[in-house]
Amino acid sequence: MPELITIKRVALGPQHLRPGRTKHRIRDAKGAREFAPFVALEIASYPNEHSYYLFHISENGEVADTWHQTLEEAFDQAEWEFWSTTRGVVGGESALFAGSIDVISPLHAI
Repeated sequence: MPELITIKRVALGPQHLRPGRTKHRIRDAKGAREFAPFVALEIASYPNEHSYYLFHISENGEVADTWHQTLEEAFDQAEWEFWSTTRGVVGGESALFAGSIDVISPLHAI
């Protein structure tokens, strides 16, 4: 299977809602619990695919993800969860990711 390609990455800062509007839970050998606070978001896709994953990266390295049919839907989800001021578009893209790192490379190991 081909590697995921990271398209956008943003570090969550004081201007973002922390915690976000959605509760993400994990169930593993430790039982069911909420994720540690998220510190970054990444949007990634497989090569030649037109769907996207929004990865929520926690401070302890655990990752939650959501799947989206379009890049716009991934942006909308990220904005809804974490954007604390007026949602919208800046220069043709999500305000949440304005000034973020544009990445077109394989998803790094998280």
